[in-house]
Amino acid sequence: MSAPQAPLAGVRVLDFGMNIAGPYAASVLADFGAEVVKVEPPEGDAARGFEPKAGGISALFAAMNHKRRYLGIDLKRPQARPVIERLIAGADVLIQNLRQGRAEKLGIDAGACHARNPRLVHASIEAFYPHEGERPGYDLMVQAESGMMAMTGHAGGPPARMPSAAIDHVTGLWTATAVLAAMAGPRDRVVIKIAMLDVAMGLLNDRVANFLVDGQEPQRMGSATTLTTAHQAYPTADGHILIGAPSDGFFAKLRQVLGAPVEGDARFDSQSGRLALRAELDAAICGVLARDGTQAWYDRLSAAGIPVAVVRPLSSAIARHAQYSATGLTALSSSGLGMLAPPVQMAGVTAATEAPHRIGADSEAVLDEHGFGAAERARLREAGIIV
Repeated sequence: MSAPQAPLAGVRVLDFGMNIAGPYAASVLADFGAEVVKVEPPEGDAARGFEPKAGGISALFAAMNHKRRYLGIDLKRPQARPVIERLIAGADVLIQNLRQGRAEKLGIDAGACHARNPRLVHASIEAFYPHEGERPGYDLMVQAESGMMAMTGHAGGPPARMPSAAIDHVTGLWTATAVLAAMAGPRDRVVIKIAMLDVAMGLLNDRVANFLVDGQEPQRMGSATTLTTAHQAYPTADGHILIGAPSDGFFAKLRQVLGAPVEGDARFDSQSGRLALRAELDAAICGVLARDGTQAWYDRLSAAGIPVAVVRPLSSAIARHAQYSATGLTALSSSGLGMLAPPVQMAGVTAATEAPHRIGADSEAVLDEHGFGAAERARLREAGIIV
């Protein structure tokens, strides 16, 4: 029996992205079967230089740039315009996250692209808003500007960043989602514009809604929340455990497992009482949990039907994922690199198996497919237009 066809088989994507957000959007489309060509300048995507590396290949670059071919071309040279225009004419999607104004200078802005191919879905990602001009920005700056960093961390401590470039990744997901929506429509000069700052604000959707009602500035609370308690991470004798008892029903079960002094204190019967006496309740819970280790408490709480989770280091989370996940991990050829498989179980969606190629590794093949003969390709290479 032959393998099922990928959902996006035959869809051609030009990826002009750098670092994370743009390339990740293209990778999502590639995971669903799109044919992605990464278009890089002669010096390559800056992410190629990030550590750590295996076999000379950046782990970050591999995670963001799998399942594509690699075209190296110097778009700053006027002679490159006819080359890239021919690629645009045969593409379905173009994704770019260059700094504002750069796409126009390179001739890959929506207007220029649609003059060549009105059916092209053109997606642009920027960090901030148009009125800020060519302001450069990374995920960390967006976390700061969105209000996210101000509410991340522990009470009394400094602002903290999220441990991953979550805004970049979610921006990539929104971009891929918008592209898929556009592909289902009439595809008449579609222009998609996404600001990472808007994505970050969207992730704070519930916090924004609360502020618009009560005007209260969210405070740093570690793993706790203003809405309910007990619903946070607590220390045990040998680690931390996350307990979710946000309702009266779950809290009744929790106090039965923990016993005194949490059980039997009528002041904790209602949610309002628990919130008013949060510090006292937390101290009582911590005192009980300190008597035993994380796994023992996990077993007791889980058996009682209480939402609970172990606060794991990444190494433990990866090992558990590899053992139990239906998608799991995948090795990239013999490079020593590994990565997560797509978190989707769907016919035709498969994990990457090859490590990224060098800059311009597929330039000859890509240009040959677009009608550039051997002599023409040789002239372009000799002139330094392609690498």
